[in-house]
Amino acid sequence: MFLHLGGKQIINTNEVILVENVEKMTWTALEEWKAQKKKAGQEIMDIAEGKPKSAIYTEQKIILSPISSYTLKKRAGQIPD
Repeated sequence: MFLHLGGKQIINTNEVILVENVEKMTWTALEEWKAQKKKAGQEIMDIAEGKPKSAIYTEQKIILSPISSYTLKKRAGQIPD
């Protein structure tokens, strides 16, 4: 099954390790979070076009999405309608 993350980004649900809610983070906290992840050697792909609402972790990278973590989990079928 595939999951649309926003924009033109679609990934296989098998690639998803974790979906984290970053919507409530302040801009400063988000920038510190990104710096910490980059320092740890993790690639960050930002498709949010502004402040992201969720971070999707895969083996290769972390994708920042404009779609909320709740919506992504619902789309992936983890939350019943």
